[in-house]
Amino acid sequence: MKIYVYPADEYGCGYHRLIWPAQALQAQGHDIQIVMPKQRGFSLHASLDDSGRVVDVFWPQDADAIVLQRITHRRLVEAIKLMTQRGLPVIIDMDDDLAAIDPNNPAWSAMHPRYGYSPDHSWLNTQRACDVATLVTVSTDALLPRYARHGRGVVLRNKIPERYLKMEHVDSDVIGWAGALHVHPNDVQVMGPTIATLTSAGAQFRVVGPRDGVAAALGCSEDVIESTGRRDLLTEWPEAVTTLGVGVAPLADTRFNEAKSWLKVLEYSALGVPWIASPRAEYRRAHRESGAGILAEKPRHWLRAARDLLSSADRRLELSHAGREWAAQHTIEGNAWRWLEAWSSVVAGA
Repeated sequence: MKIYVYPADEYGCGYHRLIWPAQALQAQGHDIQIVMPKQRGFSLHASLDDSGRVVDVFWPQDADAIVLQRITHRRLVEAIKLMTQRGLPVIIDMDDDLAAIDPNNPAWSAMHPRYGYSPDHSWLNTQRACDVATLVTVSTDALLPRYARHGRGVVLRNKIPERYLKMEHVDSDVIGWAGALHVHPNDVQVMGPTIATLTSAGAQFRVVGPRDGVAAALGCSEDVIESTGRRDLLTEWPEAVTTLGVGVAPLADTRFNEAKSWLKVLEYSALGVPWIASPRAEYRRAHRESGAGILAEKPRHWLRAARDLLSSADRRLELSHAGREWAAQHTIEGNAWRWLEAWSSVVAGA
């Protein structure tokens, strides 16, 4: 059985959802071919008629199935229809509810059916592609009825690389956020004046990522916000996260965030960072399973939880240990079989 995997990008989503699981399966001896975005045209391409419609599709002839990610282009929808009609199982992986993206997020303009940059790209095409796919894999329960409304869906929760568990975490009273405001335009605000209150009393706050707009969103002055700047996911980012004594994972109560995965708190846990998080569905699940971290809904809850952790090294150590113990159950290497099981199920049923 040979499966071709086509990640949509070479960033977090592409690596966590497809590249790393596929590499783990390759290391275990399975016949998985990863085709990076820049290589896609050489192994998967289409023939168009004069009106621009797809009339033929060419794919690797030794493929027993192909895995695609986050489809938004209308021509890919047409291609998927042709491939499935000709007997090739097509799996689509989804990690976000694209139709519920915050209008302040740049991705909203890129994919809106009416106001997007290109009429060829939209989240309507994502739905259409998933509707005709052989199987849809998603990262959360909430995404299953959204993208696998035909009943052909599997939840594959996000996992972390095993190497995260082996990275040293040095305890401190530095509180921080691993994120970027341009993709979380209205999330850090749920903490209210918490960070401003803490920093005015001398606490250190660090952003693992760009600092652009963070101070204004938190109601702080720029000089109290430390920032690591952008960090490479593969080599620099996890090391930067380990510099936090306490990590925050704020998410506004929106439809988009209710479908967000537990990845942020799982990453904190794997890297030994105790965390405070909004009580969104998957964060509640992580808290229930791990006993690690603290859930906070209102600003006063955030402030109380932050003060609790910043004032107690013993409490931070307790949650750090609990988090790493839980994260050890959710490594990519130890759970790659779940991806293989889902992917191979369509081959067996073809």
